[in-house]
Amino acid sequence: MTHDATLFPHAARATGNPVLPGWHADPELHHFDGRYYLYPTRSLSFDDQKGFDAWSSEDLTHWRPEGCILDLGDVAWSTNRAAWAPSVTHRDGRYYLYFSAGDGAGIGVAVADHPAGPFRDVLSRPLVADWPFGAQPIDANVFQDDDGQAILYFGGHNRCAAVKLGTDLVSLDGPYVDVTPDGYTEGPFMFKRRGTYYFLWSEGVWMDDTYAVAYARARHPFGPFHREGRILTSDPAVGTGAGHNSVLRLPGTDAYVIAYHRRPVTETHHDHRVVCIDELTFDADGRILPVQQTFEGVPPHRPPRP
Repeated sequence: MTHDATLFPHAARATGNPVLPGWHADPELHHFDGRYYLYPTRSLSFDDQKGFDAWSSEDLTHWRPEGCILDLGDVAWSTNRAAWAPSVTHRDGRYYLYFSAGDGAGIGVAVADHPAGPFRDVLSRPLVADWPFGAQPIDANVFQDDDGQAILYFGGHNRCAAVKLGTDLVSLDGPYVDVTPDGYTEGPFMFKRRGTYYFLWSEGVWMDDTYAVAYARARHPFGPFHREGRILTSDPAVGTGAGHNSVLRLPGTDAYVIAYHRRPVTETHHDHRVVCIDELTFDADGRILPVQQTFEGVPPHRPPRP
């Protein structure tokens, strides 16, 4: 196991799980301009999911609601429902939000001058409107490589596609690539550690305790991705239906955390999901170790000021 024991003293955790009040899912965790930001899905009925919210924190512990950052009522081509799983990236002082604007209506992109928005739909049409290889255009994840190349991963209905983005981050630059690993359902997420690409996804059924996170490693951002196993599964003592994650390396450290949603063991409604943050650790060979769900969460961490 590799982790920074000074950051993760098991007797002194502080964030608490869940980290946000109320029902939320599909969290993407980022560090921008000296603050942490969480971008979740509102875990409500599809018809009530009409926009996206953000939360921010100085230390991973105290989260401030930033309010609605994009309302689907302002996205003319959306179905004004099923606002799912946003992904955010940053370049040259601007922030780019990739979002699902309806169950299969497409993936859009919105732009803002601040990580808490407000964001505006920049294309007035979907960035991705088709279903390449049968991949439903939902659950966007944008990854920027060390050379600045941005890649969009997305897909539901058990298929996953990837495509390069243009330097403007609002256009596609190349063909779709089928990167579907064995067991894939939805929720792709990519990160890079020590020259290795780690590709994570959710498998199982989101409405029950079969939902889980698996991963693969590769030498190239387009794979091939060969499934290595599950790292996050239901824990009947802590939470069930755990999945749809993001991963963040804590600034100034070699420590990683995983943000994900789970269903409290006292809840049976499929929309009763909460956002949690726990450690992500690796063995000496770089394999991801199984994530231990906790009620305590992780210690507070203040990033270096920009």
